[in-house]
Amino acid sequence: MLETTGNTSSASIPLAMGEAVSTGDVGDGDVVLLVGFGAGMSVAAALLRWGQ
Repeated sequence: MLETTGNTSSASIPLAMGEAVSTGDVGDGDVVLLVGFGAGMSVAAALLRWGQ
């Protein structure tokens, strides 16, 4: 993803998920870990089951 879009900051996770779903890397029932970080020690994560 980074090689085609560069660092898109807050849009990185939705762009990567869109690509993963469209290429079939993520499908119904898969467990997905989303992790983001920003300036000043801000970080967030979410674990989810896709498509259910």
